[in-house]
Amino acid sequence: MAEAAFPEGESQLVRRADAITWVRCPPSLPAPCEMAVLEGDPKTEMMFTVRFRTGSAFEMKPHWHPRNERVTILEGRVGVGFGDQIDRENVTWFGPGDYYVNAEGAHHFVLTDGPAVLQITGIGPWKANFL
Repeated sequence: MAEAAFPEGESQLVRRADAITWVRCPPSLPAPCEMAVLEGDPKTEMMFTVRFRTGSAFEMKPHWHPRNERVTILEGRVGVGFGDQIDRENVTWFGPGDYYVNAEGAHHFVLTDGPAVLQITGIGPWKANFL
């Protein structure tokens, strides 16, 4: 597995919050959603860290990932439930500072009830396999 390369002569990789470049999420993810790659390349076999932000309530349909998903909530509230259907009665809600890991292959869905920012670290290649 490769690691992200540092620019020549650098000993630290820095991404300042006010200088992060946000782009639209891929079309496979529901709007409103933006993302920023902080480290690595989620499309290749290497460690990566990305941030996602939603501008309002958000619903990501049930899906699974080929590797463990490590998530830290930075802003807002994020709900996670497990199964092949969205079941709003069985959701665990997370807030700023909370951290969770979803196991590879676990069928889950993600909700927000307003604007939110979450950070994911994982090993690529990263993919959301929708059910």
